[in-house]
Amino acid sequence: MRPHRLVIEGFGPFRDRQTVDFDAVSHDGLFLISGPTGAGKTSILDALCFALFNTVPGPRGSASDLRSHLAAPHDPTRVELVFSAGTRRFRIERVPQHLRPRKRGSGMTTQQHTVALAERVDGEWAGISRTAQETQSFLDGILGLNAAQFTKLVVLPQGDFAAFLHADPSERESILEKLFATEHFQAVERVLADRATEARRRTEQDSQRRRFAVETAAEASWEALPLPDAAPGVLDTLAFLGAAAVVADERAAVADVTARLALGQAESATDTAQSWRRRAEDREALSALRQDEAAWNDEAEGRESRRRELERARAAQALGARLTALRRAGSEAERLEAGAQRAQRSAVAALPAHARVRLEDLTDSDVAAAQAHLDSADDRLRRHVQLEERSASAGSAAVTAQKELEGAKNRLAALRTEEEGLRSRSDDLRGTYDSLEAAASSRDRLREQERLAAAVRTALAQRDAAHEQDVNTMHRAEETAHVLAATRRAMRRDSAGTLAELLQTDQPCPVCGSCDHPDPAVPTDGGPTSDDEAREEAADAAARSARAAARASLAAAESTLERTRAEAEGIDEDALASRLAAAEEAAAERTRLKTRLDSATAELRALRPRLEEAQGLLTTAEATSSRAATAHAEARSRLEEVAVADTTAVPASWQRFGIDAPADLRAAARTRKELEGFARARTAWATARQEADAARRDARVRGEELSAALRDSPFADVGALETAAALPLDRLEAQVEEQRAHASRLALRRESDLIRRALADPAQDAELAESSARTAARAEDAQARSDAASQRSAVVRAAAARAHEAHQQAASDRAQNEAQVAELLRDIDLAELVLGTSSDAASRMSLSSFALASLFEDVAAHASDRLVDMTAGRYRLAHDLERRRGERRSGLGLKIIDTFTEESRDPRTLSGGEGFMASLALALGMADTVRGAAGGIDLDALFLDEGFGTLDPDALSDVLAVLDRLRTGGRTIGIISHVAELQQAITTRIMVEPSPTGASVRLESPHEGSDE
Repeated sequence: MRPHRLVIEGFGPFRDRQTVDFDAVSHDGLFLISGPTGAGKTSILDALCFALFNTVPGPRGSASDLRSHLAAPHDPTRVELVFSAGTRRFRIERVPQHLRPRKRGSGMTTQQHTVALAERVDGEWAGISRTAQETQSFLDGILGLNAAQFTKLVVLPQGDFAAFLHADPSERESILEKLFATEHFQAVERVLADRATEARRRTEQDSQRRRFAVETAAEASWEALPLPDAAPGVLDTLAFLGAAAVVADERAAVADVTARLALGQAESATDTAQSWRRRAEDREALSALRQDEAAWNDEAEGRESRRRELERARAAQALGARLTALRRAGSEAERLEAGAQRAQRSAVAALPAHARVRLEDLTDSDVAAAQAHLDSADDRLRRHVQLEERSASAGSAAVTAQKELEGAKNRLAALRTEEEGLRSRSDDLRGTYDSLEAAASSRDRLREQERLAAAVRTALAQRDAAHEQDVNTMHRAEETAHVLAATRRAMRRDSAGTLAELLQTDQPCPVCGSCDHPDPAVPTDGGPTSDDEAREEAADAAARSARAAARASLAAAESTLERTRAEAEGIDEDALASRLAAAEEAAAERTRLKTRLDSATAELRALRPRLEEAQGLLTTAEATSSRAATAHAEARSRLEEVAVADTTAVPASWQRFGIDAPADLRAAARTRKELEGFARARTAWATARQEADAARRDARVRGEELSAALRDSPFADVGALETAAALPLDRLEAQVEEQRAHASRLALRRESDLIRRALADPAQDAELAESSARTAARAEDAQARSDAASQRSAVVRAAAARAHEAHQQAASDRAQNEAQVAELLRDIDLAELVLGTSSDAASRMSLSSFALASLFEDVAAHASDRLVDMTAGRYRLAHDLERRRGERRSGLGLKIIDTFTEESRDPRTLSGGEGFMASLALALGMADTVRGAAGGIDLDALFLDEGFGTLDPDALSDVLAVLDRLRTGGRTIGIISHVAELQQAITTRIMVEPSPTGASVRLESPHEGSDE
């Protein structure tokens, strides 16, 4: 990182804007920041650190107010830094948090911290970020250092100069890792550690697989072999598996022989048990036959009773049809008689209430005559119904027409309501549109105010630039005037020597007139000449001219600022943006309202044809409704006329039924329905009466036939027949059939072979049962032994097969397993060596630690070279690899070698001046190593704050000689000090001059500065 320009305004002791041009003082590689105590020399480094990290070094970092106490309430406070990192150039501007006057009202408010970062791209500044977090993250990345590390390596503040020298190894480690970018070593360590972990896991899996194979083989050999170690090798596993396979084969052969012997014994025992079981089963069959025959004999009477019941049931079945027919005929006669009586009651009930004759006295001709008169009444009724239908149709048409009329009225009313709504909405939109006219029209005026406010800001910036130019020309004019005055003073001092040169022997002196010149003045060599005076006068005239031009520019800028402020007077900048935004929004809203208003107007125009159509439909519906109402009234009048004309006298046939003359056609229709109902009831009664008489005659005939059949049957009367008919014929037939079948089965069983074998067997029942049970138990036991032997043989054969398979697999995988194990062990050894855990690693350091230690060793070597020069060869720095108690890292220690005693010392034991030189040497050595390391961070600048006052003149001379040699290395070193020897030795200086109105910065350099 290399700084180019620092602008400080309202920060620390600097009230007015001050510019520090580092490029102008960096040509020689060494410059001095000088000034009285308290002038603000350290504040320049504070501003540099604040611009980069939003903090200041040392105890001042906890201060919350960085704003200059000399600044007026409205004066700005900011720090701007232009710097480069590598080939990229950046500009950062920060404003610290501070109190400022409120823009509206009275009192103070907090101005929050702001930051803006930009990069120089194609000659223009391109913004990168404006948030504090984003900016700091970006800066940490391009700088490679945080604030704490920056103040240990680049800016060495008061009190912290020896911080890196006295830091513990862990703190040095974090700084060195940032500086030298050793992340790739750590990445290699992580990769190798992961590979070692995977190798250990795979090695453990291989060991577990071999152990599992050994245990499986041991089971197959029935543990006849001793197990190897818990983690057997490839060869041990192969040997064990081969021996286990041989033992398993022998075990399988023995198991096969044992299984065959057990099978023969089981088959012999089974044959014996089956023979005894068959004899016992024959004897059990004989006993069962004898028991069944005894039970058959005991049931002889029951079988005979069932046979006689079957004969009676079959005889009753023969007469059952006649009995059933008699019962059915009786039931039918009773049913029809009940129906005839119900029909008679219905016919009596159907007679008109005022009938003058009985049911039995009425004839079919009476009913026919009454119905003939009813036919005439039907004709009149149909004519009346037709008129009623016409009247109803006309009434329905009138109702429909009325509904359509109401619908037309409703549609017209709805359209008129819609029209009123559209007119109301249009009026509302028109009112709102008109109300926004004033707000929208103020937009141009507010835009003009915004332009005037921008002009004020531009004029203010131009005034500030002119003021800065005025200050610079003022300093330049003061400087040229001072130089001219000094030249003239020197020329006056040398005027006596000039006159002495003009004296001649025996000639009077033009000053005193004496011709004796005993002690003439000697001219001073190298003094100013008249040519020098002329050049200084020209420079002074040019500076005064530039000063006058700058003041004229400043006056013009102030005049422009006053004019623009006058034009912008009364403009409230804080409210201007919101008011302009409101005016813009009002104009946009007015445009939207105009669109809606045009839409509402178009809808009104489109609604007019629909209103006219609805009015036409209403007129048509009113005419249709009037015509329908007239037609309905005419139909009702015709119907009433016909009803009055249809009144007639009652015929004689109706008088027999007691029917009065009908009052209207509806009454005539009811009378006809009543007569028709009576006619149907009378016909139903006559039919039912005939059917009941016929059924009674049929039941009497069937009773006579059954009585004749009973005289020739075994039954004394109908009761005995009914009792026999109630017997279950099917069940009796099945029982008798089962009796015959059972007798046949008993006969077959008596003739069977097993009964003959049982009768011929001389053994007793107890002997047969006991021998059968004993031989069955022996056979079951022998079969169980045979099954167990067969199962064991199968298990042993399967185990032997697994043992052979495991041995063959181990033999085929031997070469591959040995190669894999060797490769895995190599990965583990390499990881342990890189991670520093291997017993072969003498230093027990990881690769990243070794890399850092190696780089730090270079740092110590470079720093030692510097320290030897600074201390006239007495002290040198040495790299210390020893790990002390409580330290996590080794290889990052430092020790001081005193060549006077050749003994090592802790850097903390050095005196103040010695510690300063050692710290300075370490900082320079660090910069040398970082610059030479590939991928590291370039430390192009180094700032030293005090510390030189602790050195004696000789030590200071040696230190300056070392710093002087750095001029050719392209590195810039800035020193803050007020030591007189440094003032004389370093000609390029940044002078900080205090004043009651704020400190100022002045550059003293034989080279011209450059502005960015």
